[in-house]
Amino acid sequence: MNASVRDSKAQSGSLNRGKSFFVIVIVLLLMANIVTVGFLVYSYLGREDSVQQFVNEYPLLDPARNFVAQKHFIVNVQPLREDLQALVKEFGESSVSLYVEFLNTGANIAINPDIYIWPASLAKVPLAMAVMKKIEAGDWNLGNELVLLPGDRNEESGSEDSPLSEYPFGTRFTIEALLEELLINSDNTAYYMLIRNIHADELNQIVDDLGFDALFSDDGKVSAKEYSRMFRALYNASYLTREHSEMILEWLDESTFDDYLSHDLSKETRFPHKYGEKIDLRVYLDSGIVYLPNRPYLITVMVNGQPGELLDADRERAIQFMRGVSKKVYDYFTAD
Repeated sequence: MNASVRDSKAQSGSLNRGKSFFVIVIVLLLMANIVTVGFLVYSYLGREDSVQQFVNEYPLLDPARNFVAQKHFIVNVQPLREDLQALVKEFGESSVSLYVEFLNTGANIAINPDIYIWPASLAKVPLAMAVMKKIEAGDWNLGNELVLLPGDRNEESGSEDSPLSEYPFGTRFTIEALLEELLINSDNTAYYMLIRNIHADELNQIVDDLGFDALFSDDGKVSAKEYSRMFRALYNASYLTREHSEMILEWLDESTFDDYLSHDLSKETRFPHKYGEKIDLRVYLDSGIVYLPNRPYLITVMVNGQPGELLDADRERAIQFMRGVSKKVYDYFTAD
């Protein structure tokens, strides 16, 4: 047998071995995928059986109760209530509206629920919800574009790097981009662009559908307790779909503002929130959900400052009060 024939056979054998190895790898990958899918299906069915077993055993209880340990069901918040009442009394009772709710049980604290305060940028959350509802109805989609007009421009807020107010008139922005700027950077220009294209009836629909009759006073003010229901509706996805509720909360979680309630929270603790302030009106507000592991809670603090103080001193006093409230609540719900 000459050398060329031997080389040819050697190459053929090598090629066949290569093909065999390739086939084996493909088969092993397919088997691994089958095992993985099977495990996931088994786990899912097992979870379904577990939930069904729980439902059958306790048919009148919330099925979600099966997923949270008893120690995470806090019902007694009276010690915390007394601590917060003391803080409010020291600060000035007539200047504060405060609400805290432990979401696993609904245990809550409402201090001055009848005091209504100008919402400032907190009004951006119901606007975002109205926009999402319009999208769910099929009237808009996130990729639709709106045009920046002269009446939309507002330089009081927005991203430090590129607020929308710096763009030339006629610039087009997608609704998704406007919602991001609205909720992450509290951009007022985004607010005016969106609200110009939303009918008042579409905003009122939130109030009607969720029974928020007491959300706004006749002069447009809000209380901490009533406003907190907005975040509860997002948390429960009771007004918008889960997808759109999650999107709004994700954007709110990206806010970098931490002067108020989020200042002393750990960086690992997620806190989708909306802050607001109107310095000339001496109004300072913050509201959101603190996602402690297995112990999420809702917190809203609204402050009316003191007219007799200098503006900087007044804001600093409100800041320290809010941080004090936030720490009290955080420490209480993280205690074993």
